[in-house]
Amino acid sequence: MDNDKAGESALGNVPIIKEKLRQLIRYASISRLKVHTDCEEIEIRDLGPEFRPGRILANNMVFILVSGDALRVTFKAHFNMDTGKSLAFRVFGGKSAADISRKQAIDYFKEFGNLAAGSIVTLFEKIDIDLGISLPLCTRGFYEVFSDYTEKDNPVITYSDFWALTANDSTVHCSALIEILDRKSLARLVDFEIAEDESGADDEMDFL
Repeated sequence: MDNDKAGESALGNVPIIKEKLRQLIRYASISRLKVHTDCEEIEIRDLGPEFRPGRILANNMVFILVSGDALRVTFKAHFNMDTGKSLAFRVFGGKSAADISRKQAIDYFKEFGNLAAGSIVTLFEKIDIDLGISLPLCTRGFYEVFSDYTEKDNPVITYSDFWALTANDSTVHCSALIEILDRKSLARLVDFEIAEDESGADDEMDFL
């Protein structure tokens, strides 16, 4: 296939690539939360039609960057402190959420972000696309109002996704700002399917 035809094919695949990326990132978030909350059932839902990007979703948020020549993803986990303590106490060996400190709750979600990002990197390795990750950072949820989720088609395809995960009666909001830098490389996603045994069930928390 010559360069012109390859470019046309990649352009035609953009809607499929965008949807595959949404599925893959959501999978990374739900699989890691399932493993590390001692909860087999995770409910996932889209935010309602009344939701507008940039709205404050929780009092705290952890964010981490996944990037490479083909793609950039800014993944965020938005959580209130009571949610963080409720999910973290099983990992830290506490008897209840009351035993968990603010720092432990934040560390829990920083590691969740780290693991979700690592899962994305691992999945892309299967289609020979190299990505790296930053350190996870935690900040106040208020700063979400300064985020720019404007969708763009040129020169970089930019769009976003927002969803909620519920585990053990606690809800975590997730978001991803996705930037497609090389649509030709990402065309490999079109036929890629996530295998059932890629849930990361053997992963362990390693707090930063």
